[in-house]
Amino acid sequence: MKINLLQTINNLDGKPLKDEDKKDFTLGQALSNILLASKTKGGMKIFLLAKKCFEEKELEVDGADLALIKNEVKTSDAYGGVLVTGQCELLLESLKEEK
Repeated sequence: MKINLLQTINNLDGKPLKDEDKKDFTLGQALSNILLASKTKGGMKIFLLAKKCFEEKELEVDGADLALIKNEVKTSDAYGGVLVTGQCELLLESLKEEK
């Protein structure tokens, strides 16, 4: 499965959130931050996934990696609320519909 990491994370009004450089905040940025904040064992695998999410436009994942990423998103408090993590969950859940 492929994850389009360039999808934007939006405000409730549908406008893209902006990062510190005033650029659109993307799914890749959100996932990399969530993964880097992980307290789960298996740090090297999580770190490498975070690096790929930050650097790449698209991420090819197998079922195990997708499950790992989804779990990290669901258990993350990296953003202190659900605006970002909720959208990440929705975008990741939509992947199973594209099989």
